[in-house]
Amino acid sequence: MVVLNQYIYSRLSPESVQAHLEHHYDLSPIKSCVFYVFGLHDNYLVKTEESQFILRLYRNQWRNADEVFFELELLNYLKQQAQAVASPLHTKAHELAFEIQSPEGVRFSALFNYADGKGLTQEISTQESELLGTTIANIHSATGDFKTTHKRNELNLTYLLDESVELIAPFINAEKQEFLTEIQKKLHKQLLPITQSDADFGICIGDVNQSNFHINTSKQITVFDFDQCGYGYRAFEVGKFSSSLFRSPNKKQLTKAFLKGYETVRKLSTVEKNAIPYFEIAATIWVMSIRVANEDKVGHLHLEEGYWNQRFAILEALDKQVS
Repeated sequence: MVVLNQYIYSRLSPESVQAHLEHHYDLSPIKSCVFYVFGLHDNYLVKTEESQFILRLYRNQWRNADEVFFELELLNYLKQQAQAVASPLHTKAHELAFEIQSPEGVRFSALFNYADGKGLTQEISTQESELLGTTIANIHSATGDFKTTHKRNELNLTYLLDESVELIAPFINAEKQEFLTEIQKKLHKQLLPITQSDADFGICIGDVNQSNFHINTSKQITVFDFDQCGYGYRAFEVGKFSSSLFRSPNKKQLTKAFLKGYETVRKLSTVEKNAIPYFEIAATIWVMSIRVANEDKVGHLHLEEGYWNQRFAILEALDKQVS
C-alpha cells in the first residue's frame, strides 16, 4: 500500500521569499529578508536600503482567492483615498498578489508597505485609543464607494455567531454548550431586530486592536492586517475592539475613549451604542471559532480544557454586564 503525503502547512525559507520578491517586484536591492511573525498567515520582514516591507504568504486553507483579493483591493482603494493603512504594492505584472507553489497547493503572496511608526510596547493609552477611534471612523467614511467583484462572508450573526457556535460545540462539555446556546438566543433577540435603517452598515476591518497599528512620532496611526475584513455593522467594530481589551483593568475607559474619537467623525445612534456590548459578546465567540478553524496550525494543545475555561469565564462576565 502506498501512503501519500498530504501537507496542510509548509513554510517557505526567507531565501526563497527573497528570490520571489526579486522576480515579481521592482525593488531596490534587498538587504535582508527574515521570517517575522507566525500568525494566521506567514509574514516576512523585508528591508532594502531605503524602505522596509512585509511579505504576507497566505495560508490556502484559511483564505481563498476571493477573500485574499477582496482584502487587497480594499487596501489599495483606501490608499487611493489617502487613508492611513499599510497598502499592498503592485507586482511587475500590475497585480496585487502573486502565486507560490507549495506542498499544500497554490498560495497567494502580497507585499505590503511597512506601517509608519512603531507598535505599542505597553497597554494602549486613552489618548491612543481615542486617536485609533478617529482613524477607524475615517477609514469607514472612506469606504462608501468601494466596489469589488470578490466575495467575503458578511460579518452578520449567521457567520459571527451561529457558525461559530457550531464549530465550537465539539470541543466543549454539555454544561458549556448549554450556556453557549443561551447566549446565542440572547444575542439573536437583541441584535436580529437591528436593520440597516437603524444602524450604519458597511466595510469593517474586523480585527481592530492595539497590535494591529503603528503610531509615529507625530502621533499619526497607520492600521494594518485586514485579514478579517468584510461588510458588517460598524457598531460591531467597536464591540470587537472592546473585546480585545478583556485583560485590561482600564477596559471601560479605553472603550469610551475609542468611541469618543470615533464620534468626532461618525456619530453612532442610541440603537448602535446599545448594541455594542452584544456585538462584543459575538466577537468573543467568533475569536474562539477562529482558533478552532485553525486547529491544524495552532495545535490541539491550545484547545484543551484550560483554554475553554478561560474563555468561558470572559463570556460569563460579559453576559452579567448585559443581564
